[in-house]
Amino acid sequence: MLWSPQRRERKMLPVEEAFQRIIQSVKTKGTEDVALIDGLNRILADDVVAPMDLPPFSHATVDGFAICRQEGKGASIPKGSRFRVIENVRAGSVARRRVKSGFAIRVMTGAQLPLGADAVIKEEDTTLRESRTLIQIERSVAPYENLASAGESVHRGELILQRGTTLRPRNIGILASLGIHEVEVFQQPAVAVFSTGNELVGLENRLESGKIFASSLYVLLAKLKASGCVPVSLGVIRDDAAHIRKQIRSGLVADAIITIGGTQRGDLDWVRDVFRQMKIHTKIDGVAISPGKSFIFGILEEKPIFSLPGSPTACIVVFEELVRPALMKMKGEIGYQNPAGSTIKMILDGKVCGKTKLRKYVLASVVLRDGRLTAIPINREHRGSLMPIAKANGFIILPDDNIEMRSGNEVNVRLFDGDL
Repeated sequence: MLWSPQRRERKMLPVEEAFQRIIQSVKTKGTEDVALIDGLNRILADDVVAPMDLPPFSHATVDGFAICRQEGKGASIPKGSRFRVIENVRAGSVARRRVKSGFAIRVMTGAQLPLGADAVIKEEDTTLRESRTLIQIERSVAPYENLASAGESVHRGELILQRGTTLRPRNIGILASLGIHEVEVFQQPAVAVFSTGNELVGLENRLESGKIFASSLYVLLAKLKASGCVPVSLGVIRDDAAHIRKQIRSGLVADAIITIGGTQRGDLDWVRDVFRQMKIHTKIDGVAISPGKSFIFGILEEKPIFSLPGSPTACIVVFEELVRPALMKMKGEIGYQNPAGSTIKMILDGKVCGKTKLRKYVLASVVLRDGRLTAIPINREHRGSLMPIAKANGFIILPDDNIEMRSGNEVNVRLFDGDL
């Protein structure tokens, strides 16, 4: 392919500007109602308000005896007081009789508090007398002791979970305790992904001489699934404009498309030409980020198309920095506004150098050393391999200048998927 004016190097966008262009170009998906357990890891599309008190009734928090204060005896029931046991109530049952002064009802943990009772004395703090029909308390008892009042945890009408919350197991539990069996969540975006490269093969193929497996494809498919999207694999195709056009067309059944490879300016890098041939509205053609500066982004038939570099590290950097936040917005998640995600100050153990006019990302292994988080840069002896990524659990982020950082300096680090 001959050099042409269209292939001249364009000015690269700053990371923040590229981020804003992408975020403004994608839309949040619609909503759907799903069974509560199917809402796990989905994003709430509306606030959840408590339809009832929690607990719904006052109940005993220990096995013991429900009693009430004796009239005119003050706030506490004194040690040595005796009560006639008139009924036994298990959890799930309701007392038929009312508690009056001088009487008690035996209750199990979780049993509804009988009418008239204002305290529960633990069974081990009593002595049974007269064939277990009379008890004597062996210590004083304060009002409301050993009981949980109705609405103590949650009041009816109280805001429980906000729109945009990711439903975790603990959230499922609280919703179940409120009798909520169905939740409104945002639809999960389907994302079509394919790799381009004459040297690449999928795992379904036999590895021949000169070929390598398309590992970056499977990393992204896994990341998409882990982040709550629906990955659609379009496999591996050759470095050929016609094949790329066809695959992009196939990917339009999804909500977004990710292509891997072919974004450089070499003779077999066709993605940029395909964007022009298909009249894809190109919004980004190069970002001031290293690695990953050849990233391309556009819109076709209202569907976002993210074209990532073929280098494994560059592919992951661009996905985490620019693609993941867009997908977060599409699936209704809050917190996508920060292009770099949450960063943590750590101590550097090693040497790293920035690049002029490029924001540089360096793979790092984060460890806890002497009570402090320490970032150890991972060298790039395995160029073009996922091995450095497999050893890393975060990125060291360097500013857009030719800064040099040495051991003992403080650096900004972003952990993969928020994990350490």
